[in-house]
Amino acid sequence: MGLRVSTATTTDELQRLSGEWRALLARAKADMPFLWPDWVLAWWETFHAEQPLVRDSLHVEVVRRPDGELVAVVPFMRTDRPGLGPVRLRTLGFLGSDRYLTEQRAPVVDPSCGPEAAAALATHLLADDSWDWVVWEGLDRHDEVSAVLDRAMSLRWGHYQPANVLPLAPSWDQFRGGLKRNIKESLRRCYNSLKRDNLVARLVVADTADAVDAALQTFFDLHAMRAHQADMVVHPDRFAGARAKQFLRLVCARFAERGAARVFTLEVGGAPVASRVGFVVPGCLYLYYSGFDPTWARYSVATTMVAEAIKYAITSGCDRVHLSMGSDASKSRWGPKMPVFHQATWVRPGLGRRTAFDLYQRGRGSAGFLKASSFLRRRFD
Repeated sequence: MGLRVSTATTTDELQRLSGEWRALLARAKADMPFLWPDWVLAWWETFHAEQPLVRDSLHVEVVRRPDGELVAVVPFMRTDRPGLGPVRLRTLGFLGSDRYLTEQRAPVVDPSCGPEAAAALATHLLADDSWDWVVWEGLDRHDEVSAVLDRAMSLRWGHYQPANVLPLAPSWDQFRGGLKRNIKESLRRCYNSLKRDNLVARLVVADTADAVDAALQTFFDLHAMRAHQADMVVHPDRFAGARAKQFLRLVCARFAERGAARVFTLEVGGAPVASRVGFVVPGCLYLYYSGFDPTWARYSVATTMVAEAIKYAITSGCDRVHLSMGSDASKSRWGPKMPVFHQATWVRPGLGRRTAFDLYQRGRGSAGFLKASSFLRRRFD
């Protein structure tokens, strides 16, 4: 007997599933907090739309073995545009479709049965006529899960982004010894510049619910300070809106309940000069957004913050650090492994559906996209 696929449509179902979901994530060695039920449920509670123009509904695909063991979770939601009426566009996509807060979305699949789970999912989705097109994310174009989905659905491949995963050594000295010369020199300058001015950096780690919540205010302040500095590389304030702050506080509170949230604060002379949010998932420290006081930029406190967080991960027994998603020099200079995650789309056959999808895609790049962007600002800010 093959795998069984069902669709969870309520938060109660997801709450009951969460323990098995976390166990599946551990088996899959998933190192991104965005895939955890704590993140997904917090996102749904904070951001899902129930408006005349847009309405979201849970559509989470759950795959089990015949004995009931969970082997895959795909945290989809269905979005109807408009929210009501006989004529609607109905799209299937991942929860976490926000602007920049959820850095990556992906299916969670037990590596012991990836192709079988993908085949069961494809069969189930193709038989479900309640949506017009599906947008997959977090796919590895070179693995068997993607190959099975592509054969079944003839996917249209879209944009992609790399991860940045640093394998750790047993000690900081061993880890530093394996780095490229340029980052070694950068680290030397970071610490020596403080030493020359008789300054000492100290890492303060918030790891309890109350401490994390208090440290988040420092993070928000320093994140905004960096964003508002005009003569530096542009880093938008991702948490300028009240709802974005509310969401991060909720996510961190839930991860903190499991001992998995961290807020790192770098202090010099007792004053906070840099901050970074982190999440501890099995074997990995994920470093999320950061902030720093630009008046301390000459000391490269942002780099010092990363170094101190890596030291913390090593002493905590992690075997890797994830420097967050995307490609930029601040991550690549550490020499991380960079697996690539792809997006892909499948449109259900039918002239009307394909025409609607093409028009929707064109609209995203013109005036329609500007209207959508305006709506997203109202939705997520």
